[in-house]
Amino acid sequence: MNSLALLPPNAKEHFPGIKYSTTIHNQQFSFGVLNTAIPAPDQEDPLGDYKVLILKKAISINFRDLSMLFTLNNSLKQLANGHHFFGSDFVGEVVGVGNKVRSIKVGDRVIPNCDYFAKPLKNVSRKGIPSNRASMAYEFMLADKLIKIDDQLSDEIAASISVGIQTAYAMIRKAKLKKKSRILITSGSSNTSVFILEALSAKGYLPTVITSNPETFLAFANTHEREVILYQQLDDLTSSLQKLCSDKGNFDIVFDPFADVFFEKLLPFMAVNGKYITCGLYKQKPEFTDQHQTGSVSFGYLLAHMIMKNVQLIGNCLGTTQDLLNGIEDIKNGRLNINIQNIYQLDELGAFIEKAFNDKSRIGKVVLKYA
Repeated sequence: MNSLALLPPNAKEHFPGIKYSTTIHNQQFSFGVLNTAIPAPDQEDPLGDYKVLILKKAISINFRDLSMLFTLNNSLKQLANGHHFFGSDFVGEVVGVGNKVRSIKVGDRVIPNCDYFAKPLKNVSRKGIPSNRASMAYEFMLADKLIKIDDQLSDEIAASISVGIQTAYAMIRKAKLKKKSRILITSGSSNTSVFILEALSAKGYLPTVITSNPETFLAFANTHEREVILYQQLDDLTSSLQKLCSDKGNFDIVFDPFADVFFEKLLPFMAVNGKYITCGLYKQKPEFTDQHQTGSVSFGYLLAHMIMKNVQLIGNCLGTTQDLLNGIEDIKNGRLNINIQNIYQLDELGAFIEKAFNDKSRIGKVVLKYA
């Protein structure tokens, strides 16, 4: 079975088959399609009886995968024959089960359960994402870090939802929204923001969205009478928000996947007793340079404004099993739309990589199908 892998930069003759090289944030990357054999169980693994063997059917890309790639790529610069698998979202078929697995059987379709609060098993943590090697065709995983799905979810949708739904639904749950809450979503074309926007729309909310992506602006501006602000520089954003908030009032809730970019600029536009909920940072690696970073004021200044307004700054990492189950149920009932922008096969490796990591106009998930 073939797998997508990260190869050493400028990989050549050591790797036969499909290869593709590109530049991401001014750094050279090489990817390839490698044939991977069915692995044998590790007889020394104390959790082996609780695991299943999964054959991946499709994967998708998240922002965290890009950060991971930079770390892996740096390690490969000294390994001419090495390679790494990567990724976190997938759908797969169970092709083998451990002796103590009762909840899953061979033939079941499964997706990752990124529950951030799972209790340890045999003193081994099960917190968060079950795999950082989703692109590997065959992989052993703990059965209770997987969710069975039925045929109502296509492979494309199933491979796109675990990280996004568990993050978005957890953030919305923590917001404790009221009927008339004024809501702002930053970075409108990011996967997390798209999931939050779709989930809020399903609940009847019409949040304001900010974006520097003209395609996102055009896609959202005329949808359900939603307010969408397009900006090129953060100073432009400030001017737009000043006008908007003077007319309609400040925001009760801000959902932001990139707090290092927006928090300083948005705090003045928070309402008293507002909640600022963030799930991450943009600048996860020094190489990530194409965002306008803030940081011109002191930490004390920000704290003072938070205190004076009683603003809550809430961090969020992933979510619970119930968050994922709630999202799946909303998909099945037609309440939640999953935005799949492009679907590729392995022989379209270059197009997949460019759309996933370099296309600034992308809105929604990018899926690579294995079968």
